[in-house]
Amino acid sequence: MGENVFNVKRSGAVDLLTGTPWKKLLRFAIPLFIGNLFQQLYNTVDSIIVGRWVGHVALAAVGVSSPILFFLVSIFMGVAMGSTVLVSQYYGARNASALRQTLHTAIMLALVVGLILSAIGIVFSPAVLRLLNTPADTYDLALIYVRILFSGIIGQMMYNMTCGFMRGQGNSRMPLIILIITSIMNMILDLIFIIPMGMGVAGAAWATVISQFISAIIALIALHRTGPLTRISFKELRISWQRTKEIFKIGIPTACQQAIMSIGGMVIMSFVTTYGTTTIAGYAAAMKVDMLAVMPVMSFSMAMTSYTGQNIGAARMDRVYLGAKQGFALAAIVTAVMSSLLLLFGKYILMLFTDNAATIEAGYRMMRTVVPFYLLLATIQIHGGVMRGSGATVIPMINAITFNIVARIPLVILLNHLLRSADAIYWSQVGGWAVGAVHMYVSYKQGKWKKMAFSRIALLHPDLDEQYIQNGPPDGGIQGTPQDRPPQEGGPPVAPAAQTV
Repeated sequence: MGENVFNVKRSGAVDLLTGTPWKKLLRFAIPLFIGNLFQQLYNTVDSIIVGRWVGHVALAAVGVSSPILFFLVSIFMGVAMGSTVLVSQYYGARNASALRQTLHTAIMLALVVGLILSAIGIVFSPAVLRLLNTPADTYDLALIYVRILFSGIIGQMMYNMTCGFMRGQGNSRMPLIILIITSIMNMILDLIFIIPMGMGVAGAAWATVISQFISAIIALIALHRTGPLTRISFKELRISWQRTKEIFKIGIPTACQQAIMSIGGMVIMSFVTTYGTTTIAGYAAAMKVDMLAVMPVMSFSMAMTSYTGQNIGAARMDRVYLGAKQGFALAAIVTAVMSSLLLLFGKYILMLFTDNAATIEAGYRMMRTVVPFYLLLATIQIHGGVMRGSGATVIPMINAITFNIVARIPLVILLNHLLRSADAIYWSQVGGWAVGAVHMYVSYKQGKWKKMAFSRIALLHPDLDEQYIQNGPPDGGIQGTPQDRPPQEGGPPVAPAAQTV
């Protein structure tokens, strides 16, 4: 398959290798944000409808289930991230053979890992719910909800894997379109299953599972029709151990990072449950709003990963540095706006979930504490996105251990002893973010992640000299991949089309 496949016009794709970085990041991140918003709506709509039509005890059951789901989902998020980073780097390097091997290997891994996670989740959910000190009035509903969601985890995994491929090539619009369609379907099914059919939390769970399977099917069809580069071939559907090793090398630290965050979340939930059903329901509702509020920052982080991966694949470290600065500035501005809106209107948003005054007050108390410190989270996410794009996923993993386990858990134990209220939980989150932000910024400035980036560039473009790899093209103005640019007089040799690695 020749290099001309990279010249096929892809509807909705953003060229991350040329132009002003912040403009490209913003254009790429907006569909990501809207898409993440709709994806979060899967569970948020469940919570609103469950809280309104089933009751606040059922809402608490959905809230208790969240850390368990996030724990196992974190594993396939790692696999998906590993394939996304590889695709972006191979796409930037114009390596069609390696990209297609990664595509077909990732699809097979999604099926195998998805089956394993479904079985683990269904079997061990009761034990984990008991470890979380789930109240007796919430346990049975939480078990029903989480087991149904685990039965459909393959659909969610396949969707995320497929859309990760699209984003790795700079296309964030198609995943958005798919999410809008399936999210609307999820809302309709929620209303049908819960209100007229009276299925309760089980109806909310089945609506989500059905919607996720449909989104996976649509995503696979869309990827197949994008062009010859990502056309799925049954003959090529096999696991390449070389690509699997590369995916896991990048993905396992990301999976561990997500798992560590979910373990921290489960430990925190065990403290939340000690304050009763009202606090649990308020915390669950506030966390739903919090997840929506931080979506812009998460979207910029995802954009930074694809942007960094493509530019490393194209041997443009100069653009990586510039993109990191401009990406953080964008995130800081958006974070300030979101924080202001939530502080002003947060209580009214919580009223969407329940009309229980005590539950609303419990949720808003958390928001007043946590929301003013969103910039700390932006520092972690943006610089972490750069490192993941370079393949240096171990550093974000260590960061997750630092602020979720090493800092937050001892802090919540201490504050819980001193304050004797749920405020201990909220301030421990702020304290953990502060430790994580300092650690991530120092790690970024120290530059250990750059060594992996330079090694990757040297592997993809063995004919480029060290000065080019370190600083980019000598004129600083011609952009694109090395093979797209003509040789510069007195400059380094231009790399030929990338070979299979």
